Amino acid sequence: MESTDFPTWLPEKLKPLGINGLQIKGYGSPGISTLEAGAICYEVAKRDGGASTFLLVHNAIGMAVIDALGDDEQKERLLTPGVKFDKIFCFGLSEPDNGSDATGLKTTARKVDGGWILNG
Repeated sequence: MESTDFPTWLPEKLKPLGINGLQIKGYGSPGISTLEAGAICYEVAKRDGGASTFLLVHNAIGMAVIDALGDDEQKERLLTPGVKFDKIFCFGLSEPDNGSDATGLKTTARKVDGGWILNG
């Protein structure tokens, strides 16, 4: 069966493997090498390409950016729950008039009472 729904059960299946966080040092992450991270993602992709894509986006586009550019407060607030899969990081890439050109995205996010308003 093909579906575009996110498999919400996936993070729970990945948790016991202890691989989330990949190369990040601290915050409950395994802090592994680039080669080890690549091998893990390769093995996950052999079973399910979507699962590997999720793992890579969550780690490399989400948490790694916070690890590299965030301040100490942001890292503690976001990386610790990110490694535990209590927070899930993602990347919105496609827009109707833009396709997948990340440099031309026009989507905005505005914090409001109770959450966020995404526009785009």
